[in-house]
Amino acid sequence: MPRIPHRQPLPIQAADIILEMISSGDIQDLLPGERSLSSQLQIGRDTLRAALEILEADGVVSPREHGKRRRILSSAARQSRATKRIAFLSPKTLVQLPPWMLVEFDTLRELLNQRGYLLQLVTPGLFHLKNPTSKLDSLLKDIEADAWILYQCTSPVQEWFDEQKIPALIRGYPQPDIQIPFIDEDWEAAAFHAGTLLKRNGHRRVGLLIPDTNLAGLRATEVGLRKAFPETEGLDPIVSMIEKGTTESVTRLLARTLRLQEPPTAIIATRSRQALTILSWMAQENLSIPKDLSLITLASEPWYEHLFPSLSHYFSDPTILARTVLRHILPISEGKASSSTKKLLIPEYVPGLTVSSV
Repeated sequence: MPRIPHRQPLPIQAADIILEMISSGDIQDLLPGERSLSSQLQIGRDTLRAALEILEADGVVSPREHGKRRRILSSAARQSRATKRIAFLSPKTLVQLPPWMLVEFDTLRELLNQRGYLLQLVTPGLFHLKNPTSKLDSLLKDIEADAWILYQCTSPVQEWFDEQKIPALIRGYPQPDIQIPFIDEDWEAAAFHAGTLLKRNGHRRVGLLIPDTNLAGLRATEVGLRKAFPETEGLDPIVSMIEKGTTESVTRLLARTLRLQEPPTAIIATRSRQALTILSWMAQENLSIPKDLSLITLASEPWYEHLFPSLSHYFSDPTILARTVLRHILPISEGKASSSTKKLLIPEYVPGLTVSSV
C-alpha cells in the first residue's frame, strides 16, 4: 500500500528545510540570525523559534544563548528523529464524532500543533474484526506516529497495542487486564451520584439506557448505579435497557419497559441522542417529564439549553480534557511515561427540571 502524504505543521516543515540547508552545505558551522533566517524562509519569528526548538531537541543545533548564534551540532541527527505525529485511532470519522468530542479533538490538535506536533485522525475498518492483528500490523507500517490515542477501541485492538508495547493512551476506559495508560470521565462516580440523587427523591427502580457496544466505560456506569441501588432479594432495582443505536430501538425499549408490571420511575441515559428520543417520544405518547418519568443523562450537549424542561445532566469541559490528554500523551510520545497513568475526571452535575420526587 503506498504511503499517504500528510500535511505537516509549519514548524516541522521549517525544521526540515533548515536541515536540508545544513545537509547541502548552504548553512555551515553557525546558523544565521533569527531575523535573517525567518526572512529567508518567509516565516514568522515564532514559527522559526518553534522549528529551532525541534532541531535543538533532535541534537541538530545548540541551545539558544542570548546574543549568540546557534551552532550546528549534527546534520544527521534528524534522520532518526521522532515523527512528531500523534495518531488518534477511532471507529468514527470526524463527522460522526459527537460535538463535545469534536471540541476536544480540535482543541487537542491546536495544542499539539503549537508544540510542533500533528494530530491525525485514523479510522480504519477493523473494529468489527475479532482478530484485527494483520490489519493493525499493516496500519502501523503505513502510518508512522510517536504515540497513539485509542478512542472507543474494542478489546482486541486494545489487547494488540498492549501486547506490542506500542506507545499509546486510551481516551476512555481500558478493557479488563489492559495495562495501557488511560484518561476518561469517571462514569462510575457520575452514575453513583445520579443513582443517589434519584434514590433521595424516592425512586426505587431505575432504567439504565445504554448502546449495544462493548465499552468498558458503560460497564463502569452500571457498577456505579448498582452501588447506589444495591440489589436485594426480589425485584432488580436496575432495568438494563440495551438499544441498537437507532431511534426505533430506543422507542421500542421505552414502550416495552414502561409496560412492565413494575416499570422504572426514572431513566438514566448515557447518550444525548437517547435523551432527545425520550423527550420527543414521551410528548407523542402524551406523557410528561418529570411527572410520569424522571430523566437524567450522563452526556452533555450545547443544545440542552434550548430544551424545556431543562435537562438534568452531567458536564465535562472538553478543553480541560484536551489539556489533560496533552499532558500525558507528550511524555508517552517521548518514551518517558509509565503504564500507571490512570486519570478519571469527575463530571459536574447540572441540575435541571427533569427529576421529580416519587
